[in-house]
Amino acid sequence: MLNKMLAGAAIVSVTLLARPVLAEEVLAEYLTWLDARDIVTSKGATLKTFGAVLAQDRANYHRFGIRQELDTGDPLFGDRSMRAKLPQLYQAGDPVAAHIWDDVMSGRGHYVLIRVMGRNGKATHVQVSEGAG
Repeated sequence: MLNKMLAGAAIVSVTLLARPVLAEEVLAEYLTWLDARDIVTSKGATLKTFGAVLAQDRANYHRFGIRQELDTGDPLFGDRSMRAKLPQLYQAGDPVAAHIWDDVMSGRGHYVLIRVMGRNGKATHVQVSEGAG
């Protein structure tokens, strides 16, 4: 009886280990300076969430042509429907560091690196970290 249980457990273990692991991949990354221009909508309303600021920054870059000197492009957010997903993508990742949040939301500004992460070519979340430049 014990041998049958061990054999069954071994089969289950091998089956679980044989499943392909879906690797996380970087779908896109870009550098951007987030400042007072990115914390308000095109109609002048103040944004309250960091994900909304990220979406406004990409709208400023792609739609309105508002670009700071060190901003770089991205292959995803020229599409309005993808920009609309940025708040949820940010929410699905880790929160931004407090000093970055403070600099951006106060309007002082901060240079950040945005990585769009995903699986099988589909975005799952964004990572926000210090930019260099």
